[in-house]
Amino acid sequence: MDVAIIDYYANHGTSFLHKAKALWKIMFSALVIASIILTNEFYMLAGIYIALVTIAIWTKLPVSRIITIAAYPAIFALIFAFLVWNGSWVKVGVVVLKALAAALTMVLLIVTTPYPDVFNVLRPFLPRVIAEGLLVTYRSVFILLELTDELMKGLKVRGGLTRRKYLRNIKNFSSGIGLLLVKGFDYSEKFYGMMNIRGYGERIAAKDTKMSINRNDLLAILIGLLIFAIVITTVIDKRFLEFSIYIVACSILALVASAIYKQFVS
Repeated sequence: MDVAIIDYYANHGTSFLHKAKALWKIMFSALVIASIILTNEFYMLAGIYIALVTIAIWTKLPVSRIITIAAYPAIFALIFAFLVWNGSWVKVGVVVLKALAAALTMVLLIVTTPYPDVFNVLRPFLPRVIAEGLLVTYRSVFILLELTDELMKGLKVRGGLTRRKYLRNIKNFSSGIGLLLVKGFDYSEKFYGMMNIRGYGERIAAKDTKMSINRNDLLAILIGLLIFAIVITTVIDKRFLEFSIYIVACSILALVASAIYKQFVS
């Protein structure tokens, strides 16, 4: 996962979601995640996922890349779904769609919001050391993933990972993990030294979180409230589930219209 690409998307986008404040985007994400948790209906989850793909089109970012990034959890969800499979393919679809929709929600948040802004919103609700630790950890995770990717490529190029040599592969990979651990400590010391040079005094400077709301914030929160309201209505009164297929149809129409509009505009 390329951190630079994610940072570029978050800082240089021009869509309404980029212009909305982090606080309201987090509330939008929370409402969508709550909706995904509350419903176990296949058509409702399909409608939510299609709606999120439509929003991804509105962000004016490469939709295929965003969907690909958000698709990784579906692999583990699919494995889990088959482990608990009771003969119903709909149940499998529900589990996979929950993972896809939740992941896409969070990906939309991180590709439209600079990560310091996200942590600035969380800062008032967490102890300072935890908030700053999360901020640094977020960055470190992607650095370690990149190092792991380089390790795997290096082992393959040098013949350290070969087919049907399982014991040898495990031994080489274990040695590589040891080297990765040493590199991790080295990067940690360099990072701390760099922070000290730049004036770190046991506190990371942060901007004040603004509570004002503009039309972009309002649009983001209204979409989240609409999705949540539809889901909570079907949870309270099951009779409304009869209309869930129409919700999917409306989502598909919105998706197609957005795709056509983007094609003509671009």
